[in-house]
Amino acid sequence: MVGIAAVSLVCAFCWCGCTILAPQVDESHFFMLAPLPRAVGLQDAPASDALPNTIVGLGPITLPPYLDRDELVIRLTPTQVAYSPIERWAEPLNVNVARVLLQNLSLLLEADHIVIYPWPNTSNVQYQIEVEFVRFDVVKSGDTELDARYAILQAGIRAPLVIRKASFSRPGAADASAAAIAMSAVLGDLSQDIAAATRALLPPQVAPQAAPRNPDRL
Repeated sequence: MVGIAAVSLVCAFCWCGCTILAPQVDESHFFMLAPLPRAVGLQDAPASDALPNTIVGLGPITLPPYLDRDELVIRLTPTQVAYSPIERWAEPLNVNVARVLLQNLSLLLEADHIVIYPWPNTSNVQYQIEVEFVRFDVVKSGDTELDARYAILQAGIRAPLVIRKASFSRPGAADASAAAIAMSAVLGDLSQDIAAATRALLPPQVAPQAAPRNPDRL
């Protein structure tokens, strides 16, 4: 009887061990923010407002520490947040935000010379755009909220030309995938606001006049 009990105990232990060590299903889902579609840039940034010879520096870009997590954040109340156990960012959110802002502004300003902070001293940056996010999350109802402050400075002497607060929101998202899309959309709204403020600083560009036509020539 003792032998039978011992064998049963060993079998039970092995079964438990196999259960514990068995591969577990990973239910995590990974998301990324997306830049504006190219059609938006073509519509909102006419060629006369492009920045072909202007070097713009983007950054520093700062996010609040509560967003420095892999998990998606849900704001339950004004004073309480929760982190999703299975919905995660595919890369650090601050890296994703910086890259999408860079892509959006390059598109909206039609500028190929936008450099990300920190840039080399030899970059000859003319305008510097600093962005500080105060809030960038989804509330319990699914609405997406973005609050930020940004400044456009004359590089080198760091003279502030524009200092502005910006707030954007999108209606309720049904799930994490829709939330990532909504967050991309409000980040696009912020990008458009920054681009408009930057273009307003530029002197108007005079279109070249056509050469007078010689009536004696066909």
